[in-house]
Amino acid sequence: MLQVGTATAEPNRITRGHLELAQYPDGGPVLSPVMIAQGVAAGPVLWVQGSVHGPEVVGPLAIQRFLKELDLGHLKGTVIALMLANPLGFRGYNRNTPQDGINMNRVFPGQADGSLTEQIAYRLMETALSAADALLDLHSGGDLTITCHYTLYHDTGTDAGREAGRLARATGAPNVWNSCEESLAGCMFTNFTKRGKPAVIVERGGGARVEDGDLAAQVQAINGVCQAMGLLPGEPARANRFRLGGNAVHMKSTKGGFFVPLVAPGDDLVKDQPLGHIIDAFGDVVETPLCPVEKAWVGSIRRPYMPIFNGDQVTEIVETLGYE
Repeated sequence: MLQVGTATAEPNRITRGHLELAQYPDGGPVLSPVMIAQGVAAGPVLWVQGSVHGPEVVGPLAIQRFLKELDLGHLKGTVIALMLANPLGFRGYNRNTPQDGINMNRVFPGQADGSLTEQIAYRLMETALSAADALLDLHSGGDLTITCHYTLYHDTGTDAGREAGRLARATGAPNVWNSCEESLAGCMFTNFTKRGKPAVIVERGGGARVEDGDLAAQVQAINGVCQAMGLLPGEPARANRFRLGGNAVHMKSTKGGFFVPLVAPGDDLVKDQPLGHIIDAFGDVVETPLCPVEKAWVGSIRRPYMPIFNGDQVTEIVETLGYE
């Protein structure tokens, strides 16, 4: 019998419950809503989640839509949907856990006796690994930045890494990024794959707004991964061509002001191309960040005209490795 928190899987049903991930000082539980969709026939188990970062709400909304549209008669296996991977971040509308200021997607696999965020990460990681065959982690830029449509996975030549790459190409995202960077060593998808099971992040949207195209893309990603795993019939809708990502450069301002972008999420870049202007309160340009690599694309960018401090990230530049 498959059970996650208080939700127990039942054939041909979508069951609901809550998973306890931490405790409040008064002893009350910190809960995340969880739904389990199980078909009549046996099959693999996919864990899909959203809101590792609190303001990234496209993921939970896409999961809702996917489950509302799901025909259980076509489902062979089980989809476990965790709506809020970091419920404290979601309630605080904060990218980090407000109580300790830690970005949860940098401390996996977590620690059973670590900080609050590390303990939540540990419980989440162990629960997902024990229940599922693969992980789909939905992200969407939050309220500060807008991300282009890309999928992120970790492949160092292992079976799980190769399978993660296959699932990444089934999400429908046109940008595919195999990242083994040290800066992402604490991400859940990285550690899930290192433990022998494939995991994929899908990014799209953000900037303090949700557009229907973002939702549709995330729903397509869930459907595509389900099809690639044999949970649902049919072939995944794939991009006509994949642009491959390499190393990332996180461009930070050295001046405060208002950020005026000159490029958009997903745009191709060449070395020394202006990325945007930072203007001061008088309207004068005080800084113009330039692309630092020969060929790249915009992974994410600060939302237009947002006030920023010096040291704030304005763009994430992803090196272009080629196409397939």
